[in-house]
Amino acid sequence: MNGENLVCYTYMNNTIILGIETSGILCSVAWWQNGSIVLEYNAERKNEHAVILAEFVDKGFKEAGIDPRETSYVAIGSGPGSFTGLRIGMSYAKGFCYGYEIPLFPVTHFEILAHLVDHSVSPLYTLIEAGKGRYFTGIFEMDKTKPVEKGVYSISELEDRIQDNGVIIIHEEISKGYFTQYFQKPVRIIDGQYSASVICRIAEHKSLTQQRISLNEIEPLYLQAFAGIT
Repeated sequence: MNGENLVCYTYMNNTIILGIETSGILCSVAWWQNGSIVLEYNAERKNEHAVILAEFVDKGFKEAGIDPRETSYVAIGSGPGSFTGLRIGMSYAKGFCYGYEIPLFPVTHFEILAHLVDHSVSPLYTLIEAGKGRYFTGIFEMDKTKPVEKGVYSISELEDRIQDNGVIIIHEEISKGYFTQYFQKPVRIIDGQYSASVICRIAEHKSLTQQRISLNEIEPLYLQAFAGIT
């Protein structure tokens, strides 16, 4: 993902967003200022998020020439995804926001995938690997900010829920070949990615249209019980 394909918003004030994504193997941190990406770090290092997240944030503020106290708010990918990864990202984001007394805007990974396709696409099914042949699923109609249904389903259960004219966007950690081998419905399937810069873009829009949520009320979206380190 890069800033060239992102929708930009214009503000009179100096809006600075710190975006964080740690829900899977990717650790992604981005700085978004006045409607465009300033800097982004992405690294795929399994089980190292707790170390590299803090390193990325410290290094990025220095490289971008931004004082952390100037941050307007933090945008965090809130799940579903890896239990451990989500806890690391959410804990860091909350600590940062408490320390600097700034808002935190959670963005679900269903929203991230949904915003990668044209807003006219409906119905839209966003799928994320949940393990053991099951998929975190968010179903959207015209409103791409809130799924009309979300859950964890097997391929056979998805066959009963997905309409023939629908579009499925699967997160890149899902093997498209494996999925299409067992999913037989005539639908269009698109690959989707996460990145902190996309999280910033969505959160910026949320900050204009939605009420802030108390830090104490914000929690990761798990959808299933913790079943070991992922």
